[in-house]
Amino acid sequence: MISNSPDAFHQTRVVQSQIKSSNVKVQQMEHKSHNNIISEYQLDMLEHLLTIELKSLPNLLLIEQQPEIKLSMRPLLLDFLMEVITILNLSRSTFPLTVNLIDRYCSTRIVKKQHYQLLGLTSLWISCKNLDSKFKIPTLNDLRKICVDSYNKELFIEMEKHILKSLEWQINCSTFDSFVDVFLNLLISIGDTNSLIIKKNFQKIKISSYYLGELFQFYPNLYFNYSSSQIAILSIMSSISTLVLPINIVNILSFYNSLLDKQTIQLNLENFQQIFKLIKSLSLPNSIQQKYGITNKNSNNNTCFNNNDGSNNLNNNQNKRNQLNNRNLPPKTPKVSMPLTPGPSPEEKIDRKRRCDTQLMDQSMINNNNINNNDNNDNAQQIQHHEHQLQQQQQHQYAGNSFNHQHIRKKSCINSGVKI
Repeated sequence: MISNSPDAFHQTRVVQSQIKSSNVKVQQMEHKSHNNIISEYQLDMLEHLLTIELKSLPNLLLIEQQPEIKLSMRPLLLDFLMEVITILNLSRSTFPLTVNLIDRYCSTRIVKKQHYQLLGLTSLWISCKNLDSKFKIPTLNDLRKICVDSYNKELFIEMEKHILKSLEWQINCSTFDSFVDVFLNLLISIGDTNSLIIKKNFQKIKISSYYLGELFQFYPNLYFNYSSSQIAILSIMSSISTLVLPINIVNILSFYNSLLDKQTIQLNLENFQQIFKLIKSLSLPNSIQQKYGITNKNSNNNTCFNNNDGSNNLNNNQNKRNQLNNRNLPPKTPKVSMPLTPGPSPEEKIDRKRRCDTQLMDQSMINNNNINNNDNNDNAQQIQHHEHQLQQQQQHQYAGNSFNHQHIRKKSCINSGVKI
C-alpha cells in the first residue's frame, strides 16, 4: 500500500503523527479543540440520532412468535457475544449495534435454533466492519474457531447476505452510548451549578452509565420497553443517584424531555424510580463481570469495581445506603459456620452401626457354614480313607488265604505222589 503511494514521504508522516499522538499534552489539546467544535452541533446530532432510532426499532411481539427461539435463550447468546467482544478488544458501540441487528432480524425472519449462534456471530462481524478499525475485524477463520467449527465459512457469508437483504441494508442505528455522550455534553454546556458537578465527575458518570446501559441489553423487559435514548437518560440519572451527587434529578429529567422529539415518549419520575429499584435486583452476567472487573461477594448483588477510573464509589455508596437502611431493621440470627467436611448426624451413626452389625453377623454365619462344610468334607474324606484301608486289608487277607490254601494243597499232592 505504501509502495504504490505517489508521496515519497508518506511513511515518514505516518510515523511522526504516531509520535505526536503519544504525547499527553497534545492529546488534551486535540480533545479540547474537538469538543469546542462539536459543541455547536450537539442539537443537530441529537436530532439525527432520534430520527435513526425510529427507523431501527425491533418488534417484541414478532420475536415472541418465533417457533424455535425463546427469550430465555437471548441472554445466553448476548453473554457469549459480550465475552467475544471483550477478548477482541472491540469498540463500545459494537455490542449494542450487534444486539439491534439480532433483534431486528428476528423481527422479520424465522430463525432456527441451530442457526441462532450463527446469527449472533454474523451480526457481530457486520458491526465490526462498520465501527471498528480494519486490523480488529475478525476473519472467517477466527469466526470458525470461535464457534468451535460449528459452522463453515460459506455459512457465514450466506448469513451475512441474508441479514443485509432482510434489513434492506439499513445497518446503522443510534446506540445508547452515543446518546450518553450527547446528553452529558449538553448538560455541561448549560453552565450552571449542576454542570460544574457533572464536569468534575464526568468520567465516573460516563462509565457507570455505559455499564448500566449494557446491563439493560440482557433483560427484555427493560430493553424492549424503552428506546435507546430513554435507556441513556435512565442510565445517567441512575448513575448520578448511585454516586450520591448533589444534583436535582427532576430538573435533569425535565431538561431531557424538552430535548426529545415529540414523537418520542417522554419519561416521568415513576419510570426512573421503577428502574432504580430494579437495578438492585438484577443479576450480573459473567461477561459483564469480566469486562468491568466485578466480583460478587454477597448474594444481594453488592458489586466491587477494580477499575482505576474512580468507579469504586458505586459499590461504596451502595454499601453505605444498605447500612443506613438496615439500622432500623431487627437483628438477624447469625449463621453457624459449618465445617468443610461435616461429619454424620446421630441418626446416620445409628444406621451405620446397625449396618455394620448386620454385616458382621452375616459374615460370621458365612464363616461358620464354611467351617461346617469343611468339617463335613474332612469327615467324609476320613471315612472314605478308612473304607479304602479296610478294602485293602481285605484284599491282603484274601490274597494271603488263597496263598496258604495253594501251599496246603501242594503239600498234600506231594505227599500223595501226584504231580501238579
